[in-house]
Amino acid sequence: MIDRLSATTDNRHLIVEWEGGGTTELAATTLRREARDAYTRRAKLDHGEIAVAPDLTITALAQVGRGGVNIHFSDGHDRAIYPFEYLHALSEQYGN
Repeated sequence: MIDRLSATTDNRHLIVEWEGGGTTELAATTLRREARDAYTRRAKLDHGEIAVAPDLTITALAQVGRGGVNIHFSDGHDRAIYPFEYLHALSEQYGN
C-alpha cells in the first residue's frame, strides 16, 4: 500500500509515496488532530478538539509492524499509531 514515508525538509508535513505511484502530503497539525490514541480521544471528549501549535513539526517516524507508523511530534506527543489504511483515508480527506 505504502512505498515510502518521510517528512518534508521543514518537518511540517508527512510525505506518503504510494505503491503504484502517487504522493500525498499530510500536515503535521492534521495528523496530530486526527490521532486515534486513547490520550487524544479523551482530550477530544473533554475539550471538543485538540489544541495544536501552528508550528508543530514531526520529530520522528517509527515503523510499526508491516502496516503502520508511529509519528512523534514536537509537542511531545508520541503515542499514536497510524495504520496505513488510516493514512490512506486521511489522504483522501486532507491530502494535497
